[in-house]
Amino acid sequence: MPGARDPSYVSGYPYSYDICCDNLKDLRLAHIITEPEIGLRFLLGKCKALEKLYLEYVIGLNENEMIALFQRCSNLKTISLRLMPLRCEDGEFRTPLTDASLKALALSCPMLQVVELTFTFCDPIYPTEIGFTQEGIITLIQSCPIRALVLNGASIFYDEGMKGLSSSQFLEKLELVDCRSITDAGMNFIIQAPCLSSLTLRKCKRVTDDGMAALARAQKLELLIVIGCRRISQEGVQRAAKSVHYSGEAESHDSLKGMIAKRKG
Repeated sequence: MPGARDPSYVSGYPYSYDICCDNLKDLRLAHIITEPEIGLRFLLGKCKALEKLYLEYVIGLNENEMIALFQRCSNLKTISLRLMPLRCEDGEFRTPLTDASLKALALSCPMLQVVELTFTFCDPIYPTEIGFTQEGIITLIQSCPIRALVLNGASIFYDEGMKGLSSSQFLEKLELVDCRSITDAGMNFIIQAPCLSSLTLRKCKRVTDDGMAALARAQKLELLIVIGCRRISQEGVQRAAKSVHYSGEAESHDSLKGMIAKRKG
């Protein structure tokens, strides 16, 4: 509620919250607004055994607190961050987390295997900024044994980033959703990833049949999924993988969600 405050909150003294979650392994927080006195940071501060963490459009995340969480969660295997740019104190719109968070993950979570990064832009009028950079994402993927990666709405990720992903020794599944900066050159790079067997392209407008031809020449992919990529034809995806799923229909905005890190049950 607007203006509501927790009457037991005293700045600097979090001990009024006795949340027992030291053994919690799977945590999902979605579509909530948190203020400093609500207790989210105290909850996260106690989650030392986390293996799976899903943060979906949580407003009020503090990067320093998230870094502290990552530094404690050495068992983390799956992380899904769905972020929306918000107005900051300087008037700019950007996501609350930056490369500093990715660096903390890379240094502190050696078991990380599944990563989903989703960026949603709700207002096209105001310029927005993604706090992560292409270099930060590549550093994370190359530092941990990442086997599955989803990039959704990552306009900051280019073909050069795909070249960086191609050297990942563990990457098996890659899903690109609404990544408008990826072109056919990126397909030539990513097919060189030694363990890649599954590739999903959804609403990637700059990838064409030429990129599919590069996949077909490699004869490497077990599974290729192409949905809503207007410059890729059904004929173009033939023989690009052992198993191919193709749909030329554009998906609605609400359906553009990553499939690799999707929770079951």
